[in-house]
Amino acid sequence: MPTIRIEDDVMEGLKKIAEPFADTPNSVIRRLLQERGVLAKSESPATSTAASLPRADINAEPAATPQRICEPYLLHVLNTKFKGRATKQEATEAAIEALKSRGFLGTADFDPVSSGESRIANTIAWSRNALKEQGLIKRDTPKGIWELTDKGMERGSNVILPRPIATSK
Repeated sequence: MPTIRIEDDVMEGLKKIAEPFADTPNSVIRRLLQERGVLAKSESPATSTAASLPRADINAEPAATPQRICEPYLLHVLNTKFKGRATKQEATEAAIEALKSRGFLGTADFDPVSSGESRIANTIAWSRNALKEQGLIKRDTPKGIWELTDKGMERGSNVILPRPIATSK
C-alpha cells in the first residue's frame, strides 16, 4: 500500500466528516471518491471500513499492529507522560503499554525483526521517523532522545487515539 502525506488542514477537514471510532482517513477519502463517481461503490469486506482497521477478535490471532495506529499513541505518550521529551526506551515502553491497554497487541507484535528488537518496537521507531517528517518530533536532539516540537505538543494534546474494533462470532 502506498503511503501519502496529508497536510494538517486537510487532515482536520477529514476529521470533521469522519464517523468517530469507525472511519480512517482512507475510508473517508474512499467515501468521497465513491460519492463523486470516481470509484465504484463496493460492499465487499475487503473495502469496508471495519475490514481496514485492526481487530480485537478473541478467536483469531491479529496481524502485527500497523504504524498508522502506533503514531498517535507515540505522540500521546510523549506529550502526556513525558511532557514532550523521553529516551527512545522510555517512549517505546510507554507506547507499548498504551497499545496493550487498548487491546491492540498480539503475539505477532513481539516477534523479533532483523535488528533483534520486537516488531512493535521497530514499528514505533518507524512511527517516530514519520512524526519527525511531519515536523512533530525534533530533528536536532541527542541520539536516543525523542522530543516533540511545539507543533507536536499541540497535536499530542488533541490526538484521538484509535481503538480496535471488537468482533464476535
